[in-house]
Parts: sequence; structure tokens; C-alpha cells
Amino acid sequence: MPVISKSTYIFAVVDALLIAFSTMSIFALPANSAIQLFTITFCFLAVMILIMFFKGLYSVTESPAQCISSLFESAANTAIIMSIAFLILKFNPVTYFLLVINAISVFALILIWRIIVCLFSKLKKTPKNVLIVGAGQDGKLIAEKIQSQPNLGMKVVGFLDDNMNTIEDEDSTIPILGLTCDSEAVIKDNNVKIVIIAVKSRMDSVILTDLVKGIPLGVKVWRMPKFYEKITHKYLVSKMTVNWLFYDCVRKKALIYANLKRFCDIVASILILILTSPLSIIAMLGIKLSDLGPIFFTQTRIGKFGQPFKMIKFRTMYQDKVEEDFDDDLNEIHADDKRIMPFCKLLRKFHIDELPQMINVLRGDMSIIGPRPVREEVYYENKDRIPFWECRNWVRPGWCGWQQVNICEPSAEERLEYDLYYIKHRHILWEFAILVQYAAKVLSGKCK
Repeated sequence: MPVISKSTYIFAVVDALLIAFSTMSIFALPANSAIQLFTITFCFLAVMILIMFFKGLYSVTESPAQCISSLFESAANTAIIMSIAFLILKFNPVTYFLLVINAISVFALILIWRIIVCLFSKLKKTPKNVLIVGAGQDGKLIAEKIQSQPNLGMKVVGFLDDNMNTIEDEDSTIPILGLTCDSEAVIKDNNVKIVIIAVKSRMDSVILTDLVKGIPLGVKVWRMPKFYEKITHKYLVSKMTVNWLFYDCVRKKALIYANLKRFCDIVASILILILTSPLSIIAMLGIKLSDLGPIFFTQTRIGKFGQPFKMIKFRTMYQDKVEEDFDDDLNEIHADDKRIMPFCKLLRKFHIDELPQMINVLRGDMSIIGPRPVREEVYYENKDRIPFWECRNWVRPGWCGWQQVNICEPSAEERLEYDLYYIKHRHILWEFAILVQYAAKVLSGKCK
């Protein structure tokens, strides 16, 4: 995904150099040849950078605590993946020990490098000053988002607005610095580096001319909805932005993408069914022995363009306690819930109960990646209550999705923002990244 700052690429390059240095140093003696050393180094480097990317270590919204945790998980997961490869290739047992040492070394080197950069940034780097054109609802919203994320390294210095007399202050701590015609002086006096246009209505030629004259070359200019997406990874839902989303969805390349995605869905669902067949067999036996009831549980959900379909799951609740109107995508279930069969608690924790949905994917009811399907009652209730709710059903619902890898228990409005962000930015490579992130959360037990 696009990033705000090019420093992301610098981080990736330095991380890669540190990983390569550590791996080559540790495996220099045990390697049988230069080719083998290069292969081990390249594989360790590629796998770890890929995992770090998928875990959000190159995201501007990653907090320091999340960064350390994600970095440790990346190093550990890389060592596990490489160990499996070494086992298949029958490497010397000593190499497994060296993999652990290398994972620890890489974690320490990158952590030290990140800490040094963080300390240097705090000592030397001043926040980038941001000026927002438009002090209305959208302007205040983006100002609040920037202020709530200090790790962005940005500071809102004020607003420009030509309707100062009609703007309600609401005890805002951010001042209105003038009119759009004052932009040149305001930008110069406040050393502004970023300008965000947060005006809902179309600007006339006078305002546009004032901004063109007043914004020096080199100052970055963003439309508010686009900037909102960049720093939140959610879509700003409004009439104007949904209009833009409509044109994205009916372009010719959307048809090419849809056909390619359908092919990938079929291949992926078959592979998942094959690879997880041992787990599915164990699950079916455990469910049948638990209360002798049916193995599968079906529930009506809403699919593409509002069409209902029967979604399949492994049954995890006692037969006499399963309710058709229960939606475990929305209702919180505690670990000690008495409706859940004891054997099935692990199935739910690691989402094994959702593996039968691969059948829905093969049928074309669902996709591997997409907005999670909801029950009919939920769909129609939110359709009447939340503007543009039905837009999330412009695509097939997914086995997993962008919302799931970002937040576990969103409000309906927040779920819509994540789903529309996915619909706008979806492409095959990013969907593969979402699948990997989802798998990582499931295996760690963090995905609800």
C-alpha cells in the first residue's frame, strides 16, 4: 500500500542490510558453499521482510509497543518457516540452533536501529506543520485524527476558511488563521509543509486561484478523504466519496480483476480444503461424538448485491441451544459460554469452525477476502439506519477481510469504513497480504 513518507523505504533497506549481515555472519562457517550461504541469506531475508511488511512494521500508524511485538513475532515466525524448510531439505541439526541465534540477533539489531532512529527523531526532528483549508465538519475530523496520532509527526497549526462568521468554534484549540486569500502569508509564517483541502462543496475559481498563488511549490497538498484513508486505513463515507467509489467499481479493469479474483478464489479454497483436511476430520469426529447431532450448521447471510445464501460452519454449540438469529460475527461470546461444546472451544478460538465456508467460496457465494457477511436482519436494519451500508455488498462477502485484521469488535459504522476502504483499494497482491495477516492473527489466537 502507498505510504506518506519515503522514509519507509529507507527503513526497509536498512532492515534488509542488517538481516543479510547477521545471517551471513552466523552461517558463514556451517555453509557448504558460497551458493548455499547466499541461498540461506536470501530466503531468510525475503521471508522476514515479507512478514514484517504484512505485520505493519512499515506502517506510519504503528506504535512503538506494537513495533517491538510485531518485530519479535516476525523474527520468530521466520525462524519457524526456515526450520520447516531445513527439515524438508534434511540440513545438519546444528543449523536449527543457528536459526534461533540468527532470529535473536536480527531482532536485536533491528530493534537497536529503530530505537536509535526514534531517539534521534525526538531530539532533532520537529513535527511537520499542517494547514487545513476548511474549518467545517470534515476539517475538524481530520484535525482530530492527526492530533490523536502523535507518531505521525504532524502538528495542525490552524484552519483557513472563507466562512468564519458561520463556523461554530465548539471550544476548538486549533485557531482559524484567515481566509484562503491569506494562504501565502499563513504558510510562510507557520512553516507549513502539508496542506489538506477539507472543503465539502466545489470551490469556485476565485478560491482555487488564491490557493494556487498561495501554496508554494514543494508543499504537499492532499484532499481530505485521501489523507483520511492514509492515516486511518479506513474510507471516509460520504455522498461525494461513494460517488468516486462507484466509478472505481465500474471501470474496465474491475472486470479483469473480478475474473482473476474468481480464479484465485477457486484455487485458494481447494488448497485450503486439502491442507486443512486433517483438522476438518478431527473437528467432524469431535462434534459428532460431543452430542451426536449434525456436524454442520448453516445460517442465512446476505451476499453480493443483497442476495441471501446459506453460509456453512462446523456446529460448535449444543444442538438444542443453537439459535438461527444468533450472529457470532456481532455477538460477543465468552470462553465459558455454556452453549459451546467443550471440544469446540478450540475450534472457535482458531476459527477452524469456519473452514467449511470454502464450500461457499467454491459455489461463488463468497470470496476468500471481502467484507464479512451479515444476517438478513442486521443487513436491513443497518441499511435503513446507516447511509451507504448496502455499498459494502457491491462485492462478494469474504471468509476474512480487511476489517478483521485491523479491529476485532467494530461498530457497524466503523465496519463500513473498513469494508469500503477494501473495495476501493482491492488488488490480488494486497488480498494475499490480508490473508497472511489474518492467518497470523488466527494462529496467535488474537483474532476473535
